[in-house]
Amino acid sequence: MLAFASVGAPHVTGPRTTTSERPVYRFRAAHAVGFRCAFDSRQLHGCKARYSQRLDLGRHVLRVRAVGRGHALSRTVTVRVVVKSPYPSLSAGPPLAVGAGAGVPAEDPGGLWVPVTATGDLARVDPGGGSVTAKVHVGQPPSGSGFLDSAIFAGGSVWAASDSGGTIARVDPTTGAVTGTIAVPPRPGGLAAGGGSVWAFHFQSSSVTRIDAASGIAHTLTVGDANATGIAYGGGSLWLLTQLPSRVLRVDPSSGAVLQSIALSPPYARKHSLIDTWWLAYGDGAVWATLPNYEGVARIDAVTGSVRYARTPYGEPFGVAEGGGSAWVATDHGVLRLDATTGSPTGVALLPIASQTGFVSITYSNGVAWFTNYDRGTLTKVSG
Repeated sequence: MLAFASVGAPHVTGPRTTTSERPVYRFRAAHAVGFRCAFDSRQLHGCKARYSQRLDLGRHVLRVRAVGRGHALSRTVTVRVVVKSPYPSLSAGPPLAVGAGAGVPAEDPGGLWVPVTATGDLARVDPGGGSVTAKVHVGQPPSGSGFLDSAIFAGGSVWAASDSGGTIARVDPTTGAVTGTIAVPPRPGGLAAGGGSVWAFHFQSSSVTRIDAASGIAHTLTVGDANATGIAYGGGSLWLLTQLPSRVLRVDPSSGAVLQSIALSPPYARKHSLIDTWWLAYGDGAVWATLPNYEGVARIDAVTGSVRYARTPYGEPFGVAEGGGSAWVATDHGVLRLDATTGSPTGVALLPIASQTGFVSITYSNGVAWFTNYDRGTLTKVSG
């Protein structure tokens, strides 16, 4: 019979306290041919001698065993790890349940409105009391997955887009009554306001709907070669985020003609296979685009068209809003506040993780960011 030398207990090198989202650990042990390890679980899995894993902020336990010849196992070595944020903490209130499929929220002078995609409703929230005070039916519940409803306040009304229903409803913010429903092309994926109009892009389409905010009359523009995922209005122009290829288009709001095409080529490795571009926001002379597959954002100077990229820690970025001299980004792990010029994080609030789609959205108004978690059906107030 072959006699194998007993395998020694692993020696673990790597930080015990760190600000890295993905700290690196290395294992070595006498007579080891492999290792088994896990963070925060007693169920270990096969690991290489160099191991790294994304960790949330807080305390974690790394367990490691060495594997020798003949499948011999060493004793388990336990390492305690603390992950701290290098950024200031933002203040986050308790999550408020608003309904499954919480979409892109909108704030009017007297309240907050959150689309509830699963039911086609629009929930009115009292920001001070932190409660849902009413719900009005504005759209169509989806028959499948992947739909996201959105809302915006413009021209004294709340406008709610039904992604599945292909409609945009106009709601009186005082009474909560629906004062009009406009049929639009399929998949109104998000809304913007400006130039006396409400604008909707249509998901992965070249169509853009323009609604006169006073009369409610709608027109459809066609933006050549667009495959839209986001929309914004600012500086007298309409801005359209598109993918395949990833670009930001500056569009003439009267004709739909493309005035400028700005390529997005993030200098980062593609880490995911979700969607390359997702949301767009305008403010302070810049356009911000989220890039979920690259865990980053792009800041486009609205005058020169120059692009600056910034990595976003703590999850994939989806929603983005601008206000208070900062950009506010919703990731599937929480909210990031970014420097309006450099895109560097200046604050973070980690929140319960989205469990399936990763759909998270954000709006900013009056010194507060409002974050919605689609899968959890919640609304969270973030400030700082």
